[in-house]
Amino acid sequence: MKNKLSIKDIAELAGVSTATISRYLNGKYQSMSVDTRKNIASIIEKFGYQPSNIARSLRISESKTIAVIMADIFNPYSMDVLKGIEEFCSEKGYTIFICDAKNSAQRERTIIEEMTVKRVDGFIINTTGENDYFIKGIALEYPVVLVGRKIKNSNIPTVSVDNAQGIRLAVEHLNELKCKKIIFLSPPAGHISPRNERITEFKKMSGEDNFAHIEMKCLPVSVLEENVIKQFLINFHRSDSDMKSIITGNGQISLKVIQVAKELKLSIPEDFLMVGFDDTDWAHILRKPLTVVAQPTYKVGYSAAKKLISQLMKENDADENYLEILPVSLIKRETT
Repeated sequence: MKNKLSIKDIAELAGVSTATISRYLNGKYQSMSVDTRKNIASIIEKFGYQPSNIARSLRISESKTIAVIMADIFNPYSMDVLKGIEEFCSEKGYTIFICDAKNSAQRERTIIEEMTVKRVDGFIINTTGENDYFIKGIALEYPVVLVGRKIKNSNIPTVSVDNAQGIRLAVEHLNELKCKKIIFLSPPAGHISPRNERITEFKKMSGEDNFAHIEMKCLPVSVLEENVIKQFLINFHRSDSDMKSIITGNGQISLKVIQVAKELKLSIPEDFLMVGFDDTDWAHILRKPLTVVAQPTYKVGYSAAKKLISQLMKENDADENYLEILPVSLIKRETT
């Protein structure tokens, strides 16, 4: 294979026509199967193909619009990230299309395809975690920045937080309070990087000598499984340990645990201590304000928009680190 691949080379490797490759590079996927798109994206990634400026010149006139696609727009995390994105984009004269994937991989793909038809200048994506190859392919032709969630084996610019640090801060705080039992209620991890990073760190800490005296267990739970959460809290309350605690994986689970605990007439922190991920708008106004691991969500959004518009304005430093990891902080309140 020659050093610099052409569209014809990619077409031969993928077993499709050059017209199909051209449509792929220009975001015209309507007549293409998902398998074909995945195959083309994997070949492009494997051989490091970089498209010529010819295809890009077709979009040389900027629309001054950016597609922002969130896995779940109604998650409190998403709302704060959007504020940061909108602020920076507005400063630079860009309009954003805010799109909700509703945690659906198919909907996420459809939205991306629709946005290419609208000729947006770039994408900011909080991915569902199920479209890695598809998004890698899009990133070859459009500027793309990921927020919150990473894609493995990719150099797509990404802004995220130090999830391992967040878990460590929570566990160390509960250890200082002499907790003997810590349960981490996490959403099912799937291919979602923050969840996997938090679960991995929690399990790692459970095997460290410093925490050998603590019973530590991670339980996957969906915010929709209220009966599961209710049964868990009943059993948890009946367990022998006097000093027990819960870490919740996001603001939605935090709220559900608080609601179910109230229904069961359990008191926090009297019956158990609690640390939540995400400093939601309601966390500090509860009757007993919630101790939280606070993510710099506004800054995540602001930094992501800055990275994307920097690409659009050709301001990127070649040596710039594509992965930006922001620190988190522990805010101690009355639930601990």
